[in-house]
Amino acid sequence: METHQLRYFLAVSQTGRFTQAAKQCNVSQPSLSVQIAKLEDELGGPLFDRTRKGGRLTARGETFLPRAKTILEQMESAREDAKALSGLTLGKVSLGCMPTTGAHLLPSILTTFRKVYPKIQVQLKEESSPELAKDLEQGEVELAILDEAGLLPGLAHQTILTEELLLALPAKHALAGKGSFSLKQVVEEPFILMKTGHGFRQITLDFYRKAGLEPKVVFESGGIETVQALVAAGLGISLVPQMVAKFPGVVYARVSQPTAARTISLAWRKKAPLSPAAEALKKIILNTVKI
Repeated sequence: METHQLRYFLAVSQTGRFTQAAKQCNVSQPSLSVQIAKLEDELGGPLFDRTRKGGRLTARGETFLPRAKTILEQMESAREDAKALSGLTLGKVSLGCMPTTGAHLLPSILTTFRKVYPKIQVQLKEESSPELAKDLEQGEVELAILDEAGLLPGLAHQTILTEELLLALPAKHALAGKGSFSLKQVVEEPFILMKTGHGFRQITLDFYRKAGLEPKVVFESGGIETVQALVAAGLGISLVPQMVAKFPGVVYARVSQPTAARTISLAWRKKAPLSPAAEALKKIILNTVKI
């Protein structure tokens, strides 16, 4: 079965005439008729009832018609996909990421991606993990780097990074200098928490509550850097991801009982096939970020 045979078959089915279909396909009418006859031989019977006025689909032809359309559509799609990935056409892919996490992970990811696929445009969207999950479900982004607070049932995902969560204390705190604490040792300390809507807020509260504890929240902020600035000012302690544990005036300690960590994943919709550009970016992310 050849591609041109399928095109000829569709042209006759659309026009109802072999001569008109041949003109449409830029071939001679005898050549078109020969190729359709070969297709009929391969499929085991006539696809058209031939009359002086043209050709009318047989039952076999009616059955084969939607399949022929699907085959040609898939072949055209595959051709365009190949062109996009080879750089012959421009492509786009939308990627969501948490702002602070993105500042640490995206530079190396996007540098590598641009070297391999210089003509594919990456559209970035920065949101909290729960918002990114909504964006994925609604098709606003194809891929998203998020934490466990955004992993909804309709999403597929693969872990790309697991990082420890550290206690952030003012540099002049009485406990500063100790390497690790149990959560019970600091549960009465004033705590600075991320605001509602941020995935890391839920991760923090879940961590405390699984230990049967509740943080003594005195301030809430929408930014992890602001949280750390408040810690540096001596207004309380907090829990922060290891990747941001570099703030002046803050010292960091490990949580020994229970241990604290968060998981960063690359997520996409289960029921929606990724575009070629998204598949390419997915592969780069999984190969670039090491657990």
